[in-house]
Amino acid sequence: MAREWGLAQTHTTSTRSPQHRQTPALSSSANVVCFTDAAWQVETNITGCGWLLKDHGDVCLTQGTCSFNDTSSALVAEALAVRSALLNALELGISRICIKTDCQALVAIITSNHHPADLHGIIRDIEHLSSSFDCISFAFISRNLNCEADSLAKTALYSPSTN
Repeated sequence: MAREWGLAQTHTTSTRSPQHRQTPALSSSANVVCFTDAAWQVETNITGCGWLLKDHGDVCLTQGTCSFNDTSSALVAEALAVRSALLNALELGISRICIKTDCQALVAIITSNHHPADLHGIIRDIEHLSSSFDCISFAFISRNLNCEADSLAKTALYSPSTN
C-alpha cells in the first residue's frame, strides 16, 4: 500500500504554475460557486484542469487553468482539478464555497471514507484544504451545465506549453 501511495504522489507534479485571472478581494462571507473540470489525454497521460468561481448572480469572479503530466486516469485528473480550484479559492480569501463537478464518482469518493489508492494523496489534500473553509460542499452537476470549466480544461490540455 505504501508503494501504491508513493506512486500516486508522483502523478501530481504540475508542468507549469496555475494561471489565474485575479479579481479584487472578495468578501469572505460571500457564498461562491466553483465549477471544475479536467480533460485527460490517455495517449500522453497529460491533464488540463479548469475552474471558474462565480457569485450567486452567476457573475464570474475569477477563473484558472493548470496542467499535469503523468496522470494515471480521468478520475485522478478530475481530483487534481478540484484540488487546484480549492488552492485558488484559498489564495483569494474565500471562506464559503460549493464545488460543482460533472464527475459523480469523485463527489462520492470525497464525501466518503473510501479512498482508492491512486487517489489517496490527492483526496487527503482536498480534505486538508477543505478544513480551511468556514463552509464547503461538493455537488455533482450534469456535463451540459459545466461547459465553461470544460472549455478551460481543454484549453489547458491543448495549449502549446503542455506539449
